[in-house]
Amino acid sequence: MKKTKTKRVLYLRIFSSLLATYLVLMIGFSVFLISQQKKVEEMKLKAYALQINNNVENTLKDYMDNNNQITDISKVKREFAGNLPLYTLEGTEMAVFTGDYQLLFNTNDYWRISYTEHKVGNKYYTGYGLLNPKDWFSDKEIKELEGYLFAAPKVEKVGDLSGYSVDIQGFWVDNEMIIPDKITVNALYAQTLDEKGTVISSSGKHTNDIIYLSNYKNTGDLPHFENGTVLPDNNNGNANHEKQNELRQIVMDPSNLKEALQQSMGAEILSQRMNLLNYRYYWPQPYQSTIYAKANQGSYSHFWMVVGRDVNLWEQCLPTLAFVWISCLLTFIIAALLLSRQTYNTYKKREELERQRKEVTNALAHDLKTPLSIISGYAQNLHENIHTEKREHYVTHIQSNIDRMDKIIRQMLGLSRLESDSLEVKFDKVSLKEMCNEVILRYKPVCDKKSITTCLEGDAVVMADRSLIGRVIDNFFINAIDHMPEGGKICIGISDNTLEVYNSGSHIPEEKIKEIWLPFKKGDISRSNTKGTGLGLAISRSILELHKFPYGAKNSEDGVIFWFKFK
Repeated sequence: MKKTKTKRVLYLRIFSSLLATYLVLMIGFSVFLISQQKKVEEMKLKAYALQINNNVENTLKDYMDNNNQITDISKVKREFAGNLPLYTLEGTEMAVFTGDYQLLFNTNDYWRISYTEHKVGNKYYTGYGLLNPKDWFSDKEIKELEGYLFAAPKVEKVGDLSGYSVDIQGFWVDNEMIIPDKITVNALYAQTLDEKGTVISSSGKHTNDIIYLSNYKNTGDLPHFENGTVLPDNNNGNANHEKQNELRQIVMDPSNLKEALQQSMGAEILSQRMNLLNYRYYWPQPYQSTIYAKANQGSYSHFWMVVGRDVNLWEQCLPTLAFVWISCLLTFIIAALLLSRQTYNTYKKREELERQRKEVTNALAHDLKTPLSIISGYAQNLHENIHTEKREHYVTHIQSNIDRMDKIIRQMLGLSRLESDSLEVKFDKVSLKEMCNEVILRYKPVCDKKSITTCLEGDAVVMADRSLIGRVIDNFFINAIDHMPEGGKICIGISDNTLEVYNSGSHIPEEKIKEIWLPFKKGDISRSNTKGTGLGLAISRSILELHKFPYGAKNSEDGVIFWFKFK
């Protein structure tokens, strides 16, 4: 229960810290991206406005005299009408004013009409005009006509319906405005398809099946034309017509132009924040980018071109922000999980090390307490001259217990030295068979006394520290002697890059096999009645880890095998 609570608290703290960091970074990035996007939108509008201004200049200069006066204003307006799709890209609204701030032309959401303006020989010259459907047709009729204009039926083969041609049969031209007599709708059928199934060409027959009449009676002297076509390419600029109309009115208002010129003289884009992330841009530009100083009138230009655009920075930044927020969130979650798991594992290791330290301390105190008690008792007897005939017995046992304590302390110091980073390991070629023979020979008297049979099979030469690896074999061997009954068997085998020390006797409980490598840990009560210090296997573990040799212990049918693998 305590571990679960600790894990939950640890995970919660790490996730909370990383979440706070994530939010701070993401909010900062979002603010930065939006501010940069605002600058980008201003630069895009400037480039686009310069393109429009060049087009306006080219149109005006074709119809101006030496005094910079327009010679045919109707043709100028019709020329502007022909370029209407250019002026309304990305929701832009544009207006052209004369030098005295009279509105000459402005963008709108009218229908664009193309027709043959005149013919010279076999060459036809196309003219353009604008038709305001609200002046001549009902809302229902307009909706029906727009349904035909923007119809996009699915075409699967030649002969399928591909759309409609909306044509004007008879109309009058008033400057750039078209006054229709009647409009007919004709079906078009696919004639040619490309490899992807896209319609390349369509055709149809003119019929009078669908007709819309304007009921206009011509009472003036307006030029009349027979045929024209409604073009479906007019860009109304924005799906939000109310906002777009509001922007259009601002661009058309000459008072806004005068006020803007007083603020910036057309040198920079004026912006107004509509709400948190919506901006409205307004930029007036003089004809030929030239401003004259005119007496009593201040700044002057022959014509003024004004562009306006509403920009929603949220819509512009949303794809990037969504990608960055989601990808970074996933990254932070993965990092939080990894960090939390690693921190919890570190916490468990520290807790385990603390537990082991306490156990080692307690075990060391216990192992030293017994000989100290014996020494104290014998010393007290010597001091009080009790049983003087046993003086030599007391001195012998005092010295024996001192030696045992000294051995424990020296092995503890040796273990600490092995686990530190200061120990220098000297690698040399070492014959394992030779070292094993030395160990067997060293403990032959003990084995003979306990009637223990020994054997050695195999050989290998390894790169290792001779003294350290010899200590491992020595510890394995003495551990086998200490934990087996009289008349047992110890066998050392060297093969397949593995050294194994087998001893007959009792098994080690499986749940204790990992613990026996810790200081003062013993595998079983039946294996603990020894005179050892409880540090031999812990020292062996440290030496083998220094050499990066895998090691372990396992139960066999009638005994235990300690092993390590060498390179």
